[in-house]
Amino acid sequence: MKVLTGIPLAALLFAAPVSAASAQSIVYHSGMSHAETCAERVSDPQEQSAYVLRLCKTALTDESLSPASRAATLTNTGIMEMRQGSLDAAVAHFQAARAVDAASPDVAINLGAALIRLGRFQEAIDVLHDPQAISVGHRHIAYYNRAIAHWAVDDVALAYEDLSAANALRPDYDAARELLQHFQVAEVN
Repeated sequence: MKVLTGIPLAALLFAAPVSAASAQSIVYHSGMSHAETCAERVSDPQEQSAYVLRLCKTALTDESLSPASRAATLTNTGIMEMRQGSLDAAVAHFQAARAVDAASPDVAINLGAALIRLGRFQEAIDVLHDPQAISVGHRHIAYYNRAIAHWAVDDVALAYEDLSAANALRPDYDAARELLQHFQVAEVN
């Protein structure tokens, strides 16, 4: 998830040697901030280097991040941790991101995925309780993740409903379409 708006650019301050009363700073922007670089690198689904995780964690020390940028950077850090198998740390970052008022509701998708990988299926179902709150472009993933959790707790009917919803929203979503092939619908009298 790459949701970074309003992230401040790294700045270098220089002042000319003039009297204190008339001194002014000139701000030079040099490249992207750590948060922007983190987001750019995390957007590559193959990226899982320790360097990028450190970069994301460094970005979190920037006190000038807006709430939305902080939530996005927490989410990106959690994604990197999840890719590296540090699921508990990922969950902690996703939960911290959700606690930020400006956080995207889409963070629930990542939190749900991490909880599923940890075998905490009911928690994943609870986190993904309202797929309609997720942005339209990602809603199918929320339904799919919730379907996996429902299936894991043997609630096959709800798993089927969620997979059908994911498939209806995005018929080209292979994961949902392939999983739906494992179901047979039969009438029971």
